[in-house]
Amino acid sequence: MADKINYGIFPNPLPDAEGNTTYQVRHMPDGTMSQKEFLAHLKYHNTFNTILMQSSLTVLKDEIIEQLRNNKRFRIDGIGTFQMKVGLKTKQDEEGNPIKPHFTDPNLITANDVEVQGVSFSPDPSFIQALKRQISTHNKNGRGVAGRNKPYTREQIVEFLNNYLKENHSITRKQMQYALNITEYRAQKWLDELTAEEFSKYYCKRQGTTYVYYRYGWE
Repeated sequence: MADKINYGIFPNPLPDAEGNTTYQVRHMPDGTMSQKEFLAHLKYHNTFNTILMQSSLTVLKDEIIEQLRNNKRFRIDGIGTFQMKVGLKTKQDEEGNPIKPHFTDPNLITANDVEVQGVSFSPDPSFIQALKRQISTHNKNGRGVAGRNKPYTREQIVEFLNNYLKENHSITRKQMQYALNITEYRAQKWLDELTAEEFSKYYCKRQGTTYVYYRYGWE
């Protein structure tokens, strides 16, 4: 039986050149499977040794880290390739406010200005094809129904961010967008407003082409 991929229809925040509202579709996940749940699922549906699988995952993680630290990409056939992302450090002024790096002379950039900022993942084409194979789609909101932004209050947004950052240490606009089921525009607006406040508890760093948001003292 084909899997049903959940999606939702949402209006784009800006109209097109003729002033018409246009729409996009987004995947609507049913939660996240943790490693603990994955091992329980594996134990229930297979005869594979889950203790061995857990050990294998730890070895794989350590090996990926080691090879990335050796300045190599790490490819897993049929899955994809991991690559380290580096960027310029965000420094702080005398009051502790973040200062975005700004260099007009490449000679001024030294090793002290560079840091590891993340890891990118490029899926193997066969991995994508396997996802596409024998699937059907399902509009979770119903045909012709477009989702809309939930009217979150500032207190609710702050509560969400604090809970998320306590567990994950950082968040991107896209992660916030999908976690709260709001548009890209609304997620970015909240993040911009909260980081621009006079006594803001949040700040952002640029990692490649992505801005990552943190809470002071919770990195």
